[in-house]
Amino acid sequence: MHKKRSLSFWKIFKNRKGFTMTEVVVVLSLLGILTAIAIPSFISWLPRHRLQTSARQIYDDLNLAKIRAVRGNIDSCITFNIGNGNYTVFLDVNGDSTYTNGVDTLIKGPVTLENGVNITAANTCGFNNRGMSTAAGPTQVSLTNPTGVVTNVNVNTVGNITVS
Repeated sequence: MHKKRSLSFWKIFKNRKGFTMTEVVVVLSLLGILTAIAIPSFISWLPRHRLQTSARQIYDDLNLAKIRAVRGNIDSCITFNIGNGNYTVFLDVNGDSTYTNGVDTLIKGPVTLENGVNITAANTCGFNNRGMSTAAGPTQVSLTNPTGVVTNVNVNTVGNITVS
């Protein structure tokens, strides 16, 4: 009978334990190259992601204000503080479109945006008990990140909210 050579091959590697120094150096070199390629891409992606996250947060909170206005049969508002980069969502009990502590019902706030995202332009936005905007015309919130990219959250007169 013929002896199988494959068994002798496995006997050579049976007592071998660990990795050789060459294998470790090759793996670490490949990891270093992949990291060097990935880090610049990640750094350029992060500001854009933070801007999109902040725009989505404002979009969600505008929808929250609209839903609470319809559910509570009362006007709701969002006031933006451009200097501090935050905003407040509240039920406008006294009808003056500004948050008055102890009078108006706070829904959420003050809400701060992601790091590096600034509110560059915004008006107070409100919704009536039918979910329509209380502003005379369309309302726009402009957000900017450190790289200069601008995203707008728009509310038209019928209460439709879009991100552009």
